[in-house]
Amino acid sequence: MGAIFRQSVCKMDITSLTNLKDSGVRFIGAALRKDCRVIFDAKLDDAVIAIGNEGSGLSGEILLLCDDLITIPIAAGCESLNAAAAAAIVMWEAQRGKAAQLKIEN
Repeated sequence: MGAIFRQSVCKMDITSLTNLKDSGVRFIGAALRKDCRVIFDAKLDDAVIAIGNEGSGLSGEILLLCDDLITIPIAAGCESLNAAAAAAIVMWEAQRGKAAQLKIEN
């Protein structure tokens, strides 16, 4: 058994992220805020998606770069998801959206 899809993952500093943003790349941040869009309603393709750590989330600097903020709905009483679990869900949803788009176009 192998992976069905691969997703590029990289760690970047704020200068590199700012340069990417300045070149026209769309940024999406995963956050636990009331102004976030539910992940299922977001367009995740062709974007840099930032996932913060479990303790403090994304930094203010990165949040300011974001064109859109997403959240993953979780059960009442849960505080948050582990960053690795959240990243896996976001990558799965991004891939699922691409697969749905291919079906619509074909």
